[in-house]
Amino acid sequence: METEALVFKLILTFGLVLLAARLGGEIAERYFKQPAVIGELAAGIIISPFLLGGLLHDPVILNFATISGHLVDGGLEVDGFNPLQIVSEIAVIALLFVAGLETDVRAFVKNALTGALVAVGGVTLPFILGFFAARYFFPDIGTIGWLFTGAVLTATSIGITVRILMDMGKLGTREGTIILVAAVIDDILGLVILSVVVSMAKTGELSLTSAAMTGAIGFGVWLAILFLGYFGHKYISKYLLTPFKESGLMPITALIIGVIISYAVTLVGLHPVVGAYVAGLMFASTGEREEIVAQTRPIMLFLAPFFFAYLGMQVDLKEIAVVIVPAAIIIILAVIGKIVGCYLPARYIGKCDTRGALVVGMGMVPRGEVGLIVAGAGLLVGAISRDIFGVAVAVSLVTTLIGPSLIKPFFKKQTSAKTPSAASSSH
Repeated sequence: METEALVFKLILTFGLVLLAARLGGEIAERYFKQPAVIGELAAGIIISPFLLGGLLHDPVILNFATISGHLVDGGLEVDGFNPLQIVSEIAVIALLFVAGLETDVRAFVKNALTGALVAVGGVTLPFILGFFAARYFFPDIGTIGWLFTGAVLTATSIGITVRILMDMGKLGTREGTIILVAAVIDDILGLVILSVVVSMAKTGELSLTSAAMTGAIGFGVWLAILFLGYFGHKYISKYLLTPFKESGLMPITALIIGVIISYAVTLVGLHPVVGAYVAGLMFASTGEREEIVAQTRPIMLFLAPFFFAYLGMQVDLKEIAVVIVPAAIIIILAVIGKIVGCYLPARYIGKCDTRGALVVGMGMVPRGEVGLIVAGAGLLVGAISRDIFGVAVAVSLVTTLIGPSLIKPFFKKQTSAKTPSAASSSH
C-alpha cells in the first residue's frame, strides 16, 4: 500500500511540475516577451527541493527531484531510483527527435564542415579559459579539478538551443542548422574530454588512445545512422513506415524507433539526445516526414516543458552564493569563450555575415543539463569539491537563462527570415 501511495504521489508531482512549467512559460511569453523556456526554467527553480519543494517536505520531491538521485545531508548520493529524471530524459528525447524531423537534411549535410569547425572552436577556447580561471581562483584543487572546470565550459545543451530556435521559428535557417551540427559534434568532443578527465581522476594516468577510440566509435555510429537516412530513405519508408500506414500508427512507430536509437547510441558512450536527433534526421528524408511531424509534435509539446522545469529543479542558489565572485567571472569567460570560439570559424570559414556568425556563437552559449552532468561526474569521482560544483551550477543556470535574450535581437533584425512553416516544409 505504501508503494501504491508513492506511485500516486509521483503522478501528482509529475502533474504539478508540468503545471508550474506551463504557467512559467505563459508568464514569460505574455508578460516579459521572452521564449517560454525561460519561464519553465524559472518555475523549476521556484518549486525545487531547495525552495518551495523544501518547504513542502514532500519525500517524493525531496527524494526524486535531484539529477543525481537524492539529497543526503546536503550532499548528493547516487543509489536510488529516479522516475522524474527518467521522464525528463524521455521528454528531451521527444524534443530532439522532432527537431531532427524539422531540420533540412540537405542543409545539415551542406553545413557539416562549418558546424564541425564551429564545434572545435566552441570547445577549445572555453576549455582553455575554464582551465586557467579555475587554476587562478581554486589553486588547491589540482590539475584534475582545473581540467574538470574546463570541461564544464565546453558543454553545449542541444536541448536548450533547439527549444530556443523552435520558439523563435528559426530552426530552419542556415544559422540554426550550423548551430545544430555544431551542438551534436560538441557533444561528441565533450564526451572525449570527459572520458579523458574521468580516467585521469580514477587512475592518475592520461589515456588519449582510449578517449580517441571512444570518440571515433561514437562519431562513426552517429554518421552511419545519418547516412542511412540520407541515402536509404526509400527503404526506410518501404520497410519501416509503410506497413503501419493503414493502422494509422506510422508516426508513433517512427517515434518508437527514435527512442530505441536513442538508447542504442548510449552503448558507444553518446548521450541519448544525440541519437534522438539523428533518428529524426533519418526520418526527415522520407516522404512521410510531414505526417510524422504532425502527430509527434504534440507529444513533444506536452513533455518538453517538464524537462526544462526539471532542469531548473537542480539549481541550489545557496551553492552559487558562496562562490559568487569566481562564478561571475567564470560565467563571463564561458559566454565569451563560446561566442568568440564559434564566431571565428562561422565568419571566416563558413562565410556567414557578422550577424549570422554572432547568432551561431550565441546559440552555442547555453550549457544546460550537459554542464550539470559533466560537473556531477567530477563530483562523484572526487575530482571537484562542492564549491566548484556551485560554480558549474551557476554557469549552467546563467548561460541557459541568457541564451534566448542573446539571440533574439539578432533574429529580429532579419526581416526576410523563413517563417516557421517555411522552415519546416523546406527540404
